[in-house]
Amino acid sequence: MHSLSKNIHAIVLTLAFAVAIAGFSASGAVAQATKLVFEERAADSKSTIEFETNGRIEISWRATGGAFQVTVLDPTNNSKLVASAPQSRDGDDSPPMVGKLPFSRPGKLKFQVEASGPWHIRAIEFNAPK
Repeated sequence: MHSLSKNIHAIVLTLAFAVAIAGFSASGAVAQATKLVFEERAADSKSTIEFETNGRIEISWRATGGAFQVTVLDPTNNSKLVASAPQSRDGDDSPPMVGKLPFSRPGKLKFQVEASGPWHIRAIEFNAPK
């Protein structure tokens, strides 16, 4: 009988936890990805085209060259807003350089990518939590 009581208690706690998570998600308290606002693949360093965002984005990249760094710029005056930490690889056997950089600012942006070798970068926009 004691074992049955423990099992019922575990089931009730699991259901309560599941209901709490569902309510939290349904409330909009978790930011939801809305759209891809920028994506580019290239090799070596370059300044990208401008793109526009309504607020919160996550910048993610993967690079397979020897070095990589991305800087977010205000395109009106090319001022630096934020930059990733510089990354480097020792050779072809090293794993690719990957990273994510959260950023929040509505308006036009562009990237300055400093790289030696191929890279792929994306910016995903998120809805604000309600």
